[in-house]
Amino acid sequence: MLALLTQWMPDSLSALAFWSLVFVSYLTSAITAALGIGGGVTLLAIMANLLPTSAVIPIHGVVQFGSNIGRLTTLFRFVDWHLVLWFSIGSLIGSVVGAAASTQMPAAGLQIAMGMFILYTAWLPAIKLPSGKKFMSMLGALTSFISMIVGGVAPLVFAAIKPLFAERTALVGTLAAMISGQQLLKVLFFGFFGFVFTEWYLMIALMLVTGYLGTLTGRIFLERFTAEQVQPILKVVLTLMAARLLYLGIFG
Repeated sequence: MLALLTQWMPDSLSALAFWSLVFVSYLTSAITAALGIGGGVTLLAIMANLLPTSAVIPIHGVVQFGSNIGRLTTLFRFVDWHLVLWFSIGSLIGSVVGAAASTQMPAAGLQIAMGMFILYTAWLPAIKLPSGKKFMSMLGALTSFISMIVGGVAPLVFAAIKPLFAERTALVGTLAAMISGQQLLKVLFFGFFGFVFTEWYLMIALMLVTGYLGTLTGRIFLERFTAEQVQPILKVVLTLMAARLLYLGIFG
């Protein structure tokens, strides 16, 4: 069985990297389901250090779409769909512009951009984006554009919509609905611009399965752990991953 799976692995990826990403998908989905945030950017940082640069954002988009859909199924009844609708309208505009910009950037530029973004999310306070309901389309457009280039913008969306919710389950559920729609647009536009997802279908399929299992696991701990308890570990991991990306982008 393992020999058959090995034949279907991408040629540009070692077996160790392949199975590491499958496991990391489970772990980071569990983190996000438990804390509401943190898993997506951690997955991005690890993928950016193991995958070819051109494959990072498209594949991250597919996996995050599956992870957020899994989270959405467990929190569906808590979602504020009015906010999701206006956010998605803006996301469509931002995705068109961002996909065109991303496909024109050199690999080194993408590595530097991702490295700086990961460092920012790990150590600096969140950018103060518009949080009122009437600004949802603007928020969707801006974060979708950024997502097309550097990947995980969930921390930005989380910070913007957090003041609108009193209940944590409603916040996490609405965030999952917003990000899943955003990631679906990302996948569609990268496919339109020529990325061949079929070359990575086995890894994507396994990461989607383990991501969903991670969501089910993390959902159990949603009310038991806080971001403050896990954040120090995530900061160390993100800093190491970002430093390597910056090194590769500048000197690689």
